[in-house]
Amino acid sequence: MIDLYLKRIVIHQFSPNDTELLLADNYLEITPRLDDYFRKKLTKVFSDEAKRGQFEQENVFMSYLTEDLLETSVKIAQLWKEEFVISEDQKTNDLVFIQFDKEGIEHFAFLRVALRENFTHISSDSHSPIKVTQNNLPSAAQTPDEALVINRKSGNYYLIEKRIKHNGSFANYFSENLLQVKPEQSVKKSIKMVEQTAQKIAENFNKDDFAFQSKMKSAIFKNLEEEQELSPEKLADQLFDDNLTARLTFVDQLKESIPEPITVSDIDHSRQTKKLENQKLSLSNGIQLIVPNNVYEDAESVEFIQNQDGTYSILIKNIEDIQNK
Repeated sequence: MIDLYLKRIVIHQFSPNDTELLLADNYLEITPRLDDYFRKKLTKVFSDEAKRGQFEQENVFMSYLTEDLLETSVKIAQLWKEEFVISEDQKTNDLVFIQFDKEGIEHFAFLRVALRENFTHISSDSHSPIKVTQNNLPSAAQTPDEALVINRKSGNYYLIEKRIKHNGSFANYFSENLLQVKPEQSVKKSIKMVEQTAQKIAENFNKDDFAFQSKMKSAIFKNLEEEQELSPEKLADQLFDDNLTARLTFVDQLKESIPEPITVSDIDHSRQTKKLENQKLSLSNGIQLIVPNNVYEDAESVEFIQNQDGTYSILIKNIEDIQNK
């Protein structure tokens, strides 16, 4: 787990019934179990789902952050409510404000956590022990419904937001209205865009076969693992090394959405690398193969042969043991 030290927590509550805030007048007592719960919640923000960026010095939202977390939390909760209250889908929400250190540097966090109805076993009532209880917190493993984490030293931020529906349209009210920023898109969305763009260009140049798909998957995986970043220029050289036009087209189509290399050193990107670490091949005869990238690229382990009639043969070599699982 990321090295986090929680110093202060304030929790206010928003009720959709009267669209009012129930404001806390003191800090939460941080017990060991609550410390573990909220550290896990914060860890989920440093993920491939987060949008990132840096606040400019004149940003109005940053002026609301003071040394007094209680005062700050009340102000931001009230501003958040003004923007969120127009949403057509409202639930009871805990608004959690946390002052914490990450690797010795002070951070500020605002988490919106939608509360749930759950069945609970009430042991004192043997006739009807199963009751529905309100305002239950979700598990620690669940990503907060929305979250903002700010590095107080650098002004860098991590944002998880959901669009709200109002008058039939959807809006990113959190970034556009409350924060007034334009964050980078998430790593998860960026990787998907890279894959879709590469596949589209490969189709245009008649290169879109299983070999290209495997090459693309392997190239993205290696860049994430070894370079800790994805650069459209580097990927263009790796994927379209024999076609200058394809390389230039690939970079050009990505430059608006991904103007700079996508860095992943500061987030947990394990879900992305997990999806990319193996080649998953589905053959026309019903056979399915899962081959680790390092084995797939080793000619001494696997060989793909294209036959004269256009069919393929796969030669798997040097197998010491076979188990039926």
